[in-house]
Amino acid sequence: MQHCTHCNVEVLETRTTCPLCGNKLPPPQEGEAAVSFPQIPSYLKSHMTLRILLFVSVVMVVFSFTIYFIFPTELNWPLLLLLGLLSIWLDMIFLVQKRFHIPKKIVWQVAIISLLSVFWDWNTGWRGWSLNYVIPLLCITALLLMYSIAVIMKLGNRDYITYAFMSALFGFIPILFLLFDWVTVEYPSIISIAVSFIFLSAIFILQGSSIKSEIEKRFHI
Repeated sequence: MQHCTHCNVEVLETRTTCPLCGNKLPPPQEGEAAVSFPQIPSYLKSHMTLRILLFVSVVMVVFSFTIYFIFPTELNWPLLLLLGLLSIWLDMIFLVQKRFHIPKKIVWQVAIISLLSVFWDWNTGWRGWSLNYVIPLLCITALLLMYSIAVIMKLGNRDYITYAFMSALFGFIPILFLLFDWVTVEYPSIISIAVSFIFLSAIFILQGSSIKSEIEKRFHI
């Protein structure tokens, strides 16, 4: 334990300067602990869920380019998929490392990418691919991203209330596409609705009692 003669306080961990006044501290004696705080490993380091998701991403990219070369189209959609997956991985790294207000950041990311895809679709002659494919796939990706982060970070029960609301939100958007007949290809929206319903059911079935208890605490029921 080091002693600061200026502040007359004892410093538990080994430091070169005093944390209060900034003056130099005497060197520690032999046998004293060097660090008082443990090293916390990163969530992204050697996690099996991330390895599986990375493998799935690679398979999706390889499979999409294979289909594109066999059945070429005017739109280079595998490149869009590759760029989308790269942005998703960057988002995941950012969200896990900066693990505050994660649901809000996911919603903003989906909203921004959705608006950009609609704007790009409109500027290229409006083929409808933004509503037919991009936004439903974004909703599915956001749900998978939420689940991965929840597993990796081991979120508490109260966070599942927010995640249940987001699952309902991402399932509600494709329903609007189908109700107002905004899409010409329906199966991506249908798959997105189904995935949202599955996630929502899983949250309430597996975490129903915890969610109920948390709601009762918040609303004093």
